[in-house]
Amino acid sequence: MTYSPITPQSQPSPSATQAQIQTNFAQYALKFLVNHSALNTKNQGDHEKVILENQIGDPGVINDQVTLFCKDAGSNFGGTQPQLFAQIRKFLPTPGDGHDAPNVGMQLTESIVNTVGPNQFQSFLPGNYMLYFGTVTATGTVTLVPAPTVIHVALAIPNNLTSPGTPIPFSASTNITSNSTFNIISNSTGVFTITWIAIATA
Repeated sequence: MTYSPITPQSQPSPSATQAQIQTNFAQYALKFLVNHSALNTKNQGDHEKVILENQIGDPGVINDQVTLFCKDAGSNFGGTQPQLFAQIRKFLPTPGDGHDAPNVGMQLTESIVNTVGPNQFQSFLPGNYMLYFGTVTATGTVTLVPAPTVIHVALAIPNNLTSPGTPIPFSASTNITSNSTFNIISNSTGVFTITWIAIATA
């Protein structure tokens, strides 16, 4: 006998479905393990996973709630993949601002990020943006991998000071040269490191 989600019912008497009820109780713990912590543990019954079914479009928002949902999104990182989106209540137009802004879902995640380095790391930002950061030990070209669609800003911060006299930080600047590369320019001399950060669209 297998688990029956419709047993017991108000009719017939539970005595008539005793075998099915016993089977249900015997299998309850196994069925409950799907997306939950096991029973008889310190966090028993806690939700372990949330499954969001892929949506075709933005589902819309009711009242003041926020909708979290999954839908396919394309990126320069390798085709179309399901991503997490959020959609908030539409606030415009208002009496003070007549602009009828679209109320579309905002992409929160990106499926490909580099977290192992060693000299370049990534994280995603809301709105289909990527945050790249890392260090270099020489001036020159930094290539973002995987390549984004466009780099919006690139900053370089020197980690060393000039000497002798009154030490001040070396100068450092950047020059964006393509959708995935930028140059770091500095007056650093000797052994030095420069921390850099870039924000780009995936």
